Amino acid sequence: ILGGFSMGGGMAMHLAYRFHQDLAGVFALSSFLNKDSAVYQALKRNESVLPELFQCHGTADELVLYSWGEETNKMLESLGVPTSLHTFPNLNHELNRTELEKLKTWIVKKLPVEAAKTN
Repeated sequence: ILGGFSMGGGMAMHLAYRFHQDLAGVFALSSFLNKDSAVYQALKRNESVLPELFQCHGTADELVLYSWGEETNKMLESLGVPTSLHTFPNLNHELNRTELEKLKTWIVKKLPVEAAKTN
């Protein structure tokens, strides 16, 4: 699994969907891709199964607007990426406990063998 927060999530989406499509999943927290992103161009030529995107975004984010994250999610989904977008009302450009708990649950589902070893 590859992921990150803000620009880290953008980098994770670039790495995963352009170069490492064999991942178990990708997470992007408060992240987005530009409208003419190279990721979209790469996915238009793609014919393989793509890793699922777990995305979270706060509606009060003033640095990376919620609409940018939502647009990224819709575009990736239209290009064959299985996605989930978790919205957090009143959350700015930050993380909260609920978001991290949802992410942990998703990771454990994606990597159950590795998670069992650490528990």
